[in-house]
Amino acid sequence: MIPAWQLAFAAGVFAVVLGVPIGLYVLLTRGQRQTMQDIRAGAAGCGWRYRVRHWQGNPAAFRMDGRMRSGLPWVLTSSHTTGYDRGWSVRLHLRVPLLAGEVDLAILPREGNNSSPLGAGIPPGIKSRAAALSTAFASAAVFFRDSKELLSGLPAFDAAYHVLVLPSRFTHPLLDSALAARVLHWPAEAMAPHSVLAWRDPFAFHLLAQLPGPPNWPAVTHFLSIAEDLCARLPAPAAPAAPPTFADRLVARILR
Repeated sequence: MIPAWQLAFAAGVFAVVLGVPIGLYVLLTRGQRQTMQDIRAGAAGCGWRYRVRHWQGNPAAFRMDGRMRSGLPWVLTSSHTTGYDRGWSVRLHLRVPLLAGEVDLAILPREGNNSSPLGAGIPPGIKSRAAALSTAFASAAVFFRDSKELLSGLPAFDAAYHVLVLPSRFTHPLLDSALAARVLHWPAEAMAPHSVLAWRDPFAFHLLAQLPGPPNWPAVTHFLSIAEDLCARLPAPAAPAAPPTFADRLVARILR
């Protein structure tokens, strides 16, 4: 029979081995858990659906479903990336599926690179095969061939971002200096982004903020206010010229 003092000693060791890491985790994540509670409470107050994305293994990853003042439904997700080497480690991604259509706009960080995202380095043969496999890729290829840059009128923003549009689709600037300033300068209490991107494709209108850490509630509300004003400026979507391919339908299913 095992002596009582040995059982007590074993229980003490077990409690220390298990309790120390749990205690450290609770202590170190207290601020983050409070931030997530603030986001959950804020979403509930606005009537939006909030869910933690448990499958990512990250307690700060979430999905939110809501509607704009205009009634447009949106989906907002927060997820971590694989590293911090680019100055950001979290993606705050909003999709508005009802604004899906031909690619006709893109807001992209300059970051010292004035080339298009499709890159001249991709061989034409690969581009044509990819376009045959995906209507979305074909639409993007046409967009980056025919798009023109529109300046916002705010020099600091225009130095940091490209705003590309199809001239035939836009009769007015996508961003004026006031909206450009809100994209560039976030409230002091908000987790400010490293960069912001936006585009339309056959799946949705997208707005993406690349953050150095998990968003807080002020960041979420500022991000959504930018999205609402951008959506109000968009022309009605144009239907893709070709029907979706199997690859397009697969991507659309994943994005639901």
